[in-house]
Amino acid sequence: MLRDVFAVLASTPEKMRREIASMTPREMKTCAAPNKWSVQEVLAHLADVEENVTRKRLAAMIEQDMPTLAPFDQEARAVEMHYDRKDPRRTLAAFIRQRQANVKWLRRLRPAQLKRRGLHQQVGEVSVEEHLNEVAFHDLGHLKQILEIKRYAFYPHMGNMKAFYELT
Repeated sequence: MLRDVFAVLASTPEKMRREIASMTPREMKTCAAPNKWSVQEVLAHLADVEENVTRKRLAAMIEQDMPTLAPFDQEARAVEMHYDRKDPRRTLAAFIRQRQANVKWLRRLRPAQLKRRGLHQQVGEVSVEEHLNEVAFHDLGHLKQILEIKRYAFYPHMGNMKAFYELT
């Protein structure tokens, strides 16, 4: 399973880059629905989490005995860090750089290090390996979110064919 995790972690940046390549700045600011993030905000979130959460949590679990892992309020962080004002191409570039460095670092971990644990304040004990599975799951969720935003852009232009679909 860990091989699949590393495949997702290594391929996510290129998938994100490919999906936004043809998007205009206006399209990247568009939300699929009220209270949903835009592509711009998704990319800012990914860059922020990669730099300020993932590596720090994993390093703490590897270097310390049962460190406490603070929760991450992504909605509050989006407001605090002004995700809606970030340049999406710059944040994607930052995400790519940090992810490449993180994957290189992660590939050097030994099996015993993957079993090390931390205590997340909201969910309890979690291992490095479990956290890595969560990061892969998180990546795929945000990739799906970007695809959904792109998909919904077609909807207003489908005419009567909209009858076959219900937006959620």
